Amino acid sequence: MMVTKRSPEKQISVPDVNPAKRLKVEKDENSKTVIRNQTVQETIKSKKRNESILINPELEVKIEPDETRRSQLNSSSHLIRKFENEHFTLNSPDIFSHTHCGQVPHVTTDLCSTTVNGEVSIVPLHSVLSCVKVLEKLNKSLADFVRTSNKIVLNPFNSSEPYDLTSFNDQLGMSVWGKGGRKKITSKEYLCIVKICQPEMFVSLSDVVPSSVNKKRANKSCYRTLQWVNEAITYLSDNNTVTSRLLAPIPGSGDRQLMMKSASLLASRQVFGYVIERATLPVEGWEDLVKDIVSILPDSRPVFMLGVLNEMEMVKAYNCGCNFVDSSFVLHFSNKGQAMVLNSANPTQLPDPSKQPDSSSEEATNDSSSEEATKDFGPSLAENVPSEVTGENEDKKKKKRETGKVLIFKPEHYMPNKSINLDLVSPVYTRQFCKIAENCECFTCQRHTRGYVNHLLITRELLAPTLLMLHNTYHVRNLVNTVKDKVERGDLAKYKETLDEVFKLKDSHS
Repeated sequence: MMVTKRSPEKQISVPDVNPAKRLKVEKDENSKTVIRNQTVQETIKSKKRNESILINPELEVKIEPDETRRSQLNSSSHLIRKFENEHFTLNSPDIFSHTHCGQVPHVTTDLCSTTVNGEVSIVPLHSVLSCVKVLEKLNKSLADFVRTSNKIVLNPFNSSEPYDLTSFNDQLGMSVWGKGGRKKITSKEYLCIVKICQPEMFVSLSDVVPSSVNKKRANKSCYRTLQWVNEAITYLSDNNTVTSRLLAPIPGSGDRQLMMKSASLLASRQVFGYVIERATLPVEGWEDLVKDIVSILPDSRPVFMLGVLNEMEMVKAYNCGCNFVDSSFVLHFSNKGQAMVLNSANPTQLPDPSKQPDSSSEEATNDSSSEEATKDFGPSLAENVPSEVTGENEDKKKKKRETGKVLIFKPEHYMPNKSINLDLVSPVYTRQFCKIAENCECFTCQRHTRGYVNHLLITRELLAPTLLMLHNTYHVRNLVNTVKDKVERGDLAKYKETLDEVFKLKDSHS
């Protein structure tokens, strides 16, 4: 038997470098995956180094508001104006319709014509992720695909469902929650989606974190958001075929100096307008902060506040100098079975409790069916509501917390005074055969009564949120028209104070 001597293996000479670089040289011929992962790690490390360079020298500088511009905000006369470019025109002040993939939730296109739907639609990113490939194949814009004449604003953050995704965003991209769960969207992927959907405006990716985070996490959110804004500006300058206008979000998680410095940095960028996410502001006492931010932004560019919680906050946003808000709170109220009845012409005139039926009518109703009706028709915004009210068991709520979907706002933040809205799920309204709101000329009030909508809610009919959506949208549109009239007369500040007193009144139904 012949024995062959095995030749010694050739040794690859590797210079004395760090282990990560050595791993990259040794596995160069055998594994491309390792090289790709190593490239990602190097990108993260370089961005962390750039983060310390960007934040430390600039964000520590104290920025003060422009007192001249801030005094002009008190008059509110600057709100009546137009923002024009070669593609579209925006009339301020106005409210944008919160939509799902370009369509108002629960409402069909033909029903939208029965109410004032507005000229601009806010489209959350998660609602269009499933149809991006279809749009690319058909070579159609999102507006043509859904057959709407409204201008489209693509927003990566879902203002109607403000979850705290602090632990899910990183240097590579932003987490988006859709029906299929969480999906990480990088800046390049998002800009490709913008090119396919062709919206009139789009909000840059932003690391939205609530005001409860620490200073270190707030600094990271500022760096990431500013970095993504810069990437979007570079992309638009290199691609002349993309006509969408960029809206820059202002990060800072409620910290005054961080948000002021971020606003001063973004003021010099080539963007169409600025976005303030309500989820990044404190629950209360944010008016002075917003006024300071708006005072250092260019007067020639619009300011959007997305995610206001109710009518009171909508009027506050206008009074602080914001030109546009969205109607995400209308969807929240409609999903909860609540009808808005605040009289915009006379806010102090609340529903008369004496006209409510006796408590004996509550005994004649089925309590179990009313509890069943309190479940949402849409995404739940009541994470901290007891399970006997929401119909959720503790295991399901625990699973939500484990997956990171923690809500930023509680239900009482949306409606501090229950007298302003009618909770039509309540058995109190079973025998009320009158309009939802007096002197209301909406589609719902002209044809249906409180008792009928209450019946639809208890039986879980799909018509219930449709009728409430039509009523609440019409109600908010009337409020915006009243705000415009108050601005022209110079009475917006007094009107805001009147609404503030109404919202602080003790609930007469509690």
